[in-house]
Amino acid sequence: MADDKKNVSGGGAGGKAVEPAPPRAGFFSWITKAPEFFAQVRQEGAKVTWPTLAETRVTTIAVFIMIVMSIVFFALVDFGLSTIVKYVLSL
Repeated sequence: MADDKKNVSGGGAGGKAVEPAPPRAGFFSWITKAPEFFAQVRQEGAKVTWPTLAETRVTTIAVFIMIVMSIVFFALVDFGLSTIVKYVLSL
């Protein structure tokens, strides 16, 4: 029974051990691995499905429309709130 209390309130008993970080690779080992890295980047880039020019155009137009709608919305809210505050302060 006394052992159970000690384990419960033991202050960190039963936790996971923290492993030290692996040593960092040196600059020259990084340089020697660079060609393999860029080859893998090229392979992954070939797997990407890139949007067509028409899809890019439509998406860009949609983004600009949403920006304009947001500007109008926040301008109206700002105008309304400032009008209410001016009215309340003038009382």
